[in-house]
Amino acid sequence: MVTWYFILSIFISLLGAITLAYQIYKIIEIDAKCRGLKHPKLWGLFSLSGNNGSGGLILYLIGRNRYPIIISEDELAEIDSRKKRAGVSLAFLVVGTITLLTILIFTF
Repeated sequence: MVTWYFILSIFISLLGAITLAYQIYKIIEIDAKCRGLKHPKLWGLFSLSGNNGSGGLILYLIGRNRYPIIISEDELAEIDSRKKRAGVSLAFLVVGTITLLTILIFTF
């Protein structure tokens, strides 16, 4: 029985992590497109790279300051929607990880 809870908590954690990474990718892609940067999809992928998973994001945030943003209401609404989805993904990641740690502590 504990094995199923263990597998389910791993699945929930992975689901949260993957969807969080995807939402961050899409937010960066929309932001780069609005700022007029070349290759916004590549910037989205670059933002996910790095040793700790945030090295590319920090470089993107520093480098984008030279470009002013021209954003429409539709793009702003999509970014806000993706931020809410990222929050839900983060909640899944946290709940799955806490459940996983609880199972590991009480079974071993």
